[in-house]
Amino acid sequence: MGRVVMGAVGVAIIAIAVGYVMSARYEAARAAQEKRIAVLQQQVAELQNENERLSADLAKVQHEEERLAAANDDLARKLGAARLTGKAPASPNGLPYPPK
Repeated sequence: MGRVVMGAVGVAIIAIAVGYVMSARYEAARAAQEKRIAVLQQQVAELQNENERLSADLAKVQHEEERLAAANDDLARKLGAARLTGKAPASPNGLPYPPK
């Protein structure tokens, strides 16, 4: 009977030791995952800030492009009207700029 009790106590001690080791490993893995999550959250925040900045820059560029396109259309219309009245010479080869 003593051997059975000693065997049961030995098995219990081994089970407790294995459980402690497994618990420590899981806790270390969990801490590493939490650290990785924090780093990734910081990267997400930085990328969101960069995205907002780039979106604002894109809006500025698109606005400038629209302004330049409107100015180009206006100049093309004025140039066409000036050519009709003879105030501007016809462009060579139909190009609005000299060939390189």
